[in-house]
Amino acid sequence: MNRRWAVWTSGIALLAALLMLPLRVALPASDLQQLGLSARQVGGSIWYGRIGELMLGRQLLGTFDVRLDPGALLLGRIAMPFERLDAVQGPLTGVLRAGGSLRGVERLNGSLPAANLLGGAPVDAISFTNATILFEDGRCSEATGQIAANLAVRFGPLALDRGFRGALACEGERVRARLASDAGTERLEFFVSNEGRVRGWITIRSPLPGLDTILSTYGFRTSPDGLTLPFETRL
Repeated sequence: MNRRWAVWTSGIALLAALLMLPLRVALPASDLQQLGLSARQVGGSIWYGRIGELMLGRQLLGTFDVRLDPGALLLGRIAMPFERLDAVQGPLTGVLRAGGSLRGVERLNGSLPAANLLGGAPVDAISFTNATILFEDGRCSEATGQIAANLAVRFGPLALDRGFRGALACEGERVRARLASDAGTERLEFFVSNEGRVRGWITIRSPLPGLDTILSTYGFRTSPDGLTLPFETRL
């Protein structure tokens, strides 16, 4: 009986210690940096914590309320539901997964600023609806959900604003996002690898005279498909 009591109390104490484990201690033990994520401020426990100035590569994402799944943590993995608090950037929710052979994000809903995510391409923001992006052993294992983006080209009196919509899918080892405008005259496509390499292009077909000269200031070049801007970066 005494031995059972000792085992029981030890288990309760271990669970309590785990639930009160500071988030700033738990996060470095994960491999979140492999996802291109870093944070300047981390506070609270793994049961309820807050991450301030979360960065994806060079892109500031905002401040988030987060919590970790203790069961997943015991297995050396991270399952972290998150919710953005910044009112200016709007809501962003999902579940981050890391550790072991599986990493990525599930049930992602909301918008990300895109100024530093697409290699300088003139895209203001990227929005996700019920998106899941998971890599396992370095390969895309699941990519589903809807994605949207806003093209913003402004030059003097010209304001070429377009909305793109499309879907996510696995293509080989990488995630592929394929988006188009409602008219189908503009396209945005890009690939993301497990290492955070992003490669893609924007293509615009338009009858506007002089548009090629204006878009050339953004790096667009004439191609058989129209005016094309390739981009490449790493998160």
